[in-house]
Amino acid sequence: MVKNEVTPGALSTSGYKETYSNSINEIFYLIETSKKILIATHENPEGDAISSAIAIGMFLKGLDKEVYLYNKDIIPLNLKFLPWTDRFSQRLLEEPIDLLIVVDCVDLERIGNNHEAFININRMINIDHHFTNKNFGHANFVMPNASSTGEILFYLFISYAAKENGIQYSIGDELPCDITGRSKLLSRIDDDIAKCLYTSILTDTGSFRYASTTRQAFYMASVLNLYNIGASKIAEELYETKPFEQYLLLAKSLTTLELAVNGKVASMIGTKKMVSDVINSGCGPKNYDSSAIKGSAFFENFVNYPRSIQGVEIGIFFKEISFNEFRLSFRAKSYANVAMVAEKFGGGGHKFAAGCKISGDLNEIKHDVYKYCKEVL
Repeated sequence: MVKNEVTPGALSTSGYKETYSNSINEIFYLIETSKKILIATHENPEGDAISSAIAIGMFLKGLDKEVYLYNKDIIPLNLKFLPWTDRFSQRLLEEPIDLLIVVDCVDLERIGNNHEAFININRMINIDHHFTNKNFGHANFVMPNASSTGEILFYLFISYAAKENGIQYSIGDELPCDITGRSKLLSRIDDDIAKCLYTSILTDTGSFRYASTTRQAFYMASVLNLYNIGASKIAEELYETKPFEQYLLLAKSLTTLELAVNGKVASMIGTKKMVSDVINSGCGPKNYDSSAIKGSAFFENFVNYPRSIQGVEIGIFFKEISFNEFRLSFRAKSYANVAMVAEKFGGGGHKFAAGCKISGDLNEIKHDVYKYCKEVL
């Protein structure tokens, strides 16, 4: 394993108009002086996490690096249209690596049960857009104002191309109009990388519906649409390829829908028994592999149902992960800072989208969660 020669640092997040900083140069230095690179993202991955991991993996492959992708959970069914999804391993590498790159994680614990194995890695880059990020890397590229981790990678790839071509570029700048300069800045982004970056932005902005939908997100999406990405096909794969069993599960989960805090909070529950009942029901299409939608993919985006109710500001989904242990997803509609609620239980995230794990009796958990929700309403 290569000895670390970089001191911890973080890119300023005061705005988009950034010039090259020591931190982004540290990132380039770590990449250029590494050969074997492992990329990891958080457990129960969604579009931004998987797309970002693949995008930076392809970027590194283009730099002739030996790239490995890790996630402890299976890839959700609706993301398997992306390139490289078959390259993810659910097992850790046994041999030493030169560099670990963690994307879309507030801290190492979000990688999952095996996160302890990463703690002593000598060289680590942390790329994320959560304002609760712990800046745990030896070099950190954290931009809470970014719509997604994919947006940050867009800046990273352009910045690297600018360095290669001797072009002045500040993070957040729009691309030059002249074809030659524009092509040089986009030289590290091909069709497959563009597809991943677009998917990342699309999913983390809720198809450009959430508060994370900024001018920069729209601009970046317009640039990526100039590539051969098939934007309508991406939307179809993401939102219109749900397995039949997922609707059976939704029907069960909707029976748990309840309102709290004077109708400003709504929640739903997903249990392991619901999952097993649906899988064992035999009601799905013949020859369908239900194992492909076990785990997080089964309950994907269920939190948006309580959030979408008229008058509700905070939607919550309680997902059972083991006996008396639950993973909570919070979504706010317009003003409530749900990250503050998640932090009360050791979690975190964005102002309008956050999560945490809680152990205990579900009724007691609900009582405490609703109490803290009331404080941010």
